[in-house]
Amino acid sequence: MDIKTWLDRFSIRNKGLHYKLSLVFALFFVTPVMGFLYFAFKYDILNDEYVPIFFIALLLIFFFGSMMLRKIFDKIGAISRDISQTITNEFSVGQMPAVADELQGIFRSFRTLEGELRKNFSYLEKKTAEIATLKELSELCYMTFNPDDLLFITLERALKLTSADVGSLLILTPQRDAFIVQAAIGLGEHIKKGERVDYATSIAKYAVINKAPLLVEDIEKDTRFGRSSRPHYATSSFICMPLKSIQDVIGVLTISRKRENVPFTQSDIDILTPLVSGAAFTYDNLRLITEAKERSAAMQSMELISKAINSSLRDTELFHTILQEIRGHIPYDIAILLNWDKTAARNLSILDLLAFVPTRLTLGNTYECEGSIIDRVIKQQSTLFLDDVSTLTHTLDKELCAPEGGNGTCLLMTLKVEGRITGILLLQNVVRAIVDQQSGLLSMMVDSLSLAIEKEKMITSFINNNHQLDALRQIGSALSASTFDIEKVLKYTMDMIRIAMKVEEGSLLLLDGNELQFEVAFNIDVAALKQFRLKLGQGIAGYAAARGETILVPDVSLYPHFFPKVDDQTGFKTRSALCVPMVSQGKVIGVIEVLNKINSTFDDNDVHLLQSIATSVSIAMENARLYKETLSMAETERGIRNMFQKFVPKEIVDKILLGREAERPIIEEFRALTLLNIDIRDFSPLSKRIGPQKSVAMLNHFFATMGEIVFRYHGIVDKYLGDGFLALFGAPVSSAMDADNAVAAALAMQQAMSQLNEHFQRQFGIALTMGISIHTGEVVVGNIGFEKKMDYTVIGDAVNFVFKLQALCKSWPDNILVSEKTCHAAQSPLAVEEISAFDIEPQMEKLKIYRLLGFKE
Repeated sequence: MDIKTWLDRFSIRNKGLHYKLSLVFALFFVTPVMGFLYFAFKYDILNDEYVPIFFIALLLIFFFGSMMLRKIFDKIGAISRDISQTITNEFSVGQMPAVADELQGIFRSFRTLEGELRKNFSYLEKKTAEIATLKELSELCYMTFNPDDLLFITLERALKLTSADVGSLLILTPQRDAFIVQAAIGLGEHIKKGERVDYATSIAKYAVINKAPLLVEDIEKDTRFGRSSRPHYATSSFICMPLKSIQDVIGVLTISRKRENVPFTQSDIDILTPLVSGAAFTYDNLRLITEAKERSAAMQSMELISKAINSSLRDTELFHTILQEIRGHIPYDIAILLNWDKTAARNLSILDLLAFVPTRLTLGNTYECEGSIIDRVIKQQSTLFLDDVSTLTHTLDKELCAPEGGNGTCLLMTLKVEGRITGILLLQNVVRAIVDQQSGLLSMMVDSLSLAIEKEKMITSFINNNHQLDALRQIGSALSASTFDIEKVLKYTMDMIRIAMKVEEGSLLLLDGNELQFEVAFNIDVAALKQFRLKLGQGIAGYAAARGETILVPDVSLYPHFFPKVDDQTGFKTRSALCVPMVSQGKVIGVIEVLNKINSTFDDNDVHLLQSIATSVSIAMENARLYKETLSMAETERGIRNMFQKFVPKEIVDKILLGREAERPIIEEFRALTLLNIDIRDFSPLSKRIGPQKSVAMLNHFFATMGEIVFRYHGIVDKYLGDGFLALFGAPVSSAMDADNAVAAALAMQQAMSQLNEHFQRQFGIALTMGISIHTGEVVVGNIGFEKKMDYTVIGDAVNFVFKLQALCKSWPDNILVSEKTCHAAQSPLAVEEISAFDIEPQMEKLKIYRLLGFKE
């Protein structure tokens, strides 16, 4: 042990606070006390009575002072230990060396804390710079809608954050088979913007596959890659950061060559992660915004097309509006609308076209498409894109699909309505990539175009139908106003057929025995035609008359029943024909034949129109006979009316007939009548049990018996009410005995029920229960109804009363209920039993109701 070490052991610098406190106590307490005692004994000052007290007080003061000082030093020591322990635990600086001096320990702790603060401050400065960069990028994301600017600035900020000067930003193609360079800084001779980088050979693909950053600290030592890849990254160390969207990886950010020439580390990846994530998120948002704009433009186009279809635009204006909208999304040189009619010989025709380059095509051209590519598209009902129309060989394909120069592309799409093909849309010189990108929108637009074409066809058909209906109306008016000048009417009818059906020739032939005679015709020499008499089955007209059926022949040269001698005689050339028989009373009386529809072929509408005209002509030709039959029917009707006397008394019929002869019809009048209503109880379930035939037979027998009783007592049956009827006593001829007659009839009906039930029991195995109600009151009586249906009947509160009184009869089956008024109106005294007073009709006073027992003796 050297002297320095030995001196350090006794040095106050290496001693603790307690050691120093002892020295302080010795210096400030022991030494003064010893000095005081020395002078006290030397000068004998202790004899003073106050000196000892003062000395003791001084000792106590020094004692308390030393204790307080000791506590302060203890707190300082505790603080020193706590600070050292906290720094050791919080900052992970390792166990701090022990020191004897607590103040020195506090000093060391603060020095350690200062170092940590400086380190954290430096880290915060770095993070602040990163945040500022991210903030700048985020602000840019909101300020620019250009993905190229966004990606370039992202690359620039990434280089700044990592202190690098070479990098690139690659975006995957939709097919994910290559990268497209969107931004590049440094190494311009190797990578330029817009270049394609093969996905399979690029190191960046590993960042896409793993969806995680790729860190290469030394490419020469990395077993995954070789030295051959180093020139593309400028240095041996680089980073590949994937740009991840919500759904998948959309690209890769590559960074290489640090300015300090040190390798990249995980901290660089941590710095770039938020930057790349924000850029990828914003790029994806911009992509979605672009798609939204495209979708919005598509919606606007579809809305415009929809409005155009629902507007007053017609024909070419409507088609061109839709084709212009299609061209706004998919540029083309020529658009051709082809109409397909499978029933026509030349089944393809140009419905419309919109050309922006010279073309020889014209509207209305017709073609036969058999064997062409267009025919294949129609049969397969598919869309076809021709990348090179110069290879086409079929004449139709070359004329419609190839432009004037003979080179280019062509898109063929079928036009469908309700699953059936109505035509083809051809677009010349379109870009395949645009077609693929806009395929969904194009499909919707083509569907709308199909609807527009169908709408135009329907409107045209509607207009034609209106013209045909107008022709029918005029023909009908002429026929209905005819004065049986049949020849004049038939000529007018044929003229209307010529105008309405737009045909080259037409004729009307009437059946005379077993031969057809030409009667009238247009656009042909009638005199020459009248030389011919066609037998039934001869020619198209004779065949239609023989079969009584409509015959439509699109091509007469292929029809076996065609009779060419008429053409030979008249010089007319028949190509197509439509022949309709005229039928009256189930017999053919002639035919109407039309030939060669102008610029079209005969269809179902023509068939229906000509059938309607033929029916009208048949009616006109039978007007005289029908008039005679009408007179006969009127006479028969009078006979039928005379039969009604079976249901009403003779005097009533006489009064009605006398009233007609005197031209004084029976009119409505107020009259006091006695009403009788009879009704079968529970007839509905009974009829279900025995069936409809037995029910009708039973009702007829019941009504015959009861109706005969009504007539016997000078009443009439007003109306049948299903399983009952209403009888009137006092109309149209009244007497003082009307109420007595009604009561007598009711009693007779009651007595007849036993015989009826015996009959019904034998015939049907059942018995009936009935109820009868009788009431007397004022009613309106007369002919009620309209011209075609008139009944002699009654209406009024009394009618309602007798029906409601019938409802009370359910409690007294097979009995007769009469009202108080009927009892008063009867001339003979009645044997009755009072039931009660009922307020049956609110507008009538309460009336007593009686059960009828008979006439009093």
